[in-house]
Amino acid sequence: MATKDKPTVHASLSALKSEIEKPEPYAIALSNSKIITFPDLNALESEESDELLEKLESGRNNWSVLNEWLSPEDAKALKEEKLTRAELVHVMRAASKYYQEHYGTAGEGIASAS
Repeated sequence: MATKDKPTVHASLSALKSEIEKPEPYAIALSNSKIITFPDLNALESEESDELLEKLESGRNNWSVLNEWLSPEDAKALKEEKLTRAELVHVMRAASKYYQEHYGTAGEGIASAS
């Protein structure tokens, strides 16, 4: 009579979750001294994060992305700045770059953050 070997457990989900370093949210001061924050997209549930990152990387319909990324109050405050497209794209890239420097790019994956 054969006995089944028990699988070797190498890690626990709770231990792996606790190893992830989380950056402070990216904050930017607007011309009226109001500070808005760009939440960490990598901290969202994975499917929601993937969808929003895909929209962000497409470079189309920036305000649609920002309305999902920012709080309603922060999106409104940023819209009131009346930024040019170039300025708006630059702000979005700066926020994305901040998080990429912490986590790595999609091609590098989170493992490259160290």
